[in-house]
Amino acid sequence: MIKKAIKKCCIFIPPVRRYVNRVRQISELAASQAQEIESLKGLLKNSSGRILTRSPGLSGSESDLRTERLLAHPAILPLPEVSLGSHPASDNPDRIVVAERLLNAYHKSLEDEHKSRLRREGEDVWTGLIRNELPELMAIIEKRNAKELADFLMNFGQSFVWFGGITTCVDGYSRDLDQKQTALTYLDKLVCLGESLGVLRHENPESGPWGENLHVNLDDLVEKIEKHLGISISPPLEIIYTDGLQISDQLFHYRHINGLYSATRISELTSKRGRVCEFGGGLGITAMYSRRLGVTDYTMLDLPITCLLAGHYLLHAVGLDSVSLYGEEALEDSIKILPFWECLNLPKKSFEQTVNQDSFPEIADNLIYEYLSQIKRITTNHFLSINQEYFHPRTVNHFIRQSSGYKEIYRSKCWVREGYLEELFGINDSNLKS
Repeated sequence: MIKKAIKKCCIFIPPVRRYVNRVRQISELAASQAQEIESLKGLLKNSSGRILTRSPGLSGSESDLRTERLLAHPAILPLPEVSLGSHPASDNPDRIVVAERLLNAYHKSLEDEHKSRLRREGEDVWTGLIRNELPELMAIIEKRNAKELADFLMNFGQSFVWFGGITTCVDGYSRDLDQKQTALTYLDKLVCLGESLGVLRHENPESGPWGENLHVNLDDLVEKIEKHLGISISPPLEIIYTDGLQISDQLFHYRHINGLYSATRISELTSKRGRVCEFGGGLGITAMYSRRLGVTDYTMLDLPITCLLAGHYLLHAVGLDSVSLYGEEALEDSIKILPFWECLNLPKKSFEQTVNQDSFPEIADNLIYEYLSQIKRITTNHFLSINQEYFHPRTVNHFIRQSSGYKEIYRSKCWVREGYLEELFGINDSNLKS
């Protein structure tokens, strides 16, 4: 009785009354917000009861957040059952012959570079990078030892490298992610490829479905993509060490998926006997898939060291008689791998399409403008760019606008690469008419 009387008296003390009222308001607000949260959860659930927030399956750690940032689709619980597999390269009797051809082409390019007006100011970024990160490779190349080069390239990429573009191992793209998370990012890309081709419906966060495509049967998805394209999409696994999304006995590195997507765009733009020139090209995965899709006359222009690595990959991937290196006879319907300054010597209007991925915004301005000038000279139809805009305002679109003779046909997000833009520019007279 005494306690109740004291409480009753205290309630009339102004500070106490204000405190009690504030506590009551907070309690009522908390109850109201809890009801609202439960209501929103109900709205966000699909028919199976899964909660479709952006990625509720990835919210437990910093690496989960880094994984989610790379995804185009929400990762919902339960997460897809995916795994990352690995496959080493294997020896074959052509490796020494290939290495000898690579060394001949590399050293000829070094001997001839000073003759061109388009040359590097000092050592380029990639050669310097490889010299610092892979000094053994540069020492072998300088010794011209074909056996050592063949052995080195066969084992190249077995350990993590922070830079990408020249391996099919786990690289900086999925840095600090575990194997499950890395496999999930590769799966997301394959699903995006399926959506781009129309073999999977494109998910819609407004009306649904949303969050289901990552749970697709992967064997069925590969089969549908192959049926749609009319080719096998299985990457060659015995050339260099490969990490990738495990699908039956196949492994898909994210660069395989990127390259295959680019090849589909190129083949859609190119006539049956059309010729294509790619400025850059990396390992040549886009060139390899383009060949499978019927674009057989393909020229790559790149740095001498990258030409060596691409030559190694492509000679084994498509055949010794289907690749021409610098200094060799340029066979018709072959993949030709040339040092970048050779763009000056390519015949006028000799290619239907030119392509660049992952490089123009990363090189010196004067080289970009020279390349754009050469692209106009050697190309009849289109220039296709798939690049990011990290270096804004130094973007492909910016450099194109500063050049004459280009007409933007479309600018859109790239289907398989979050944060990348796909831009197509017309070059010939018919495309340039307003």
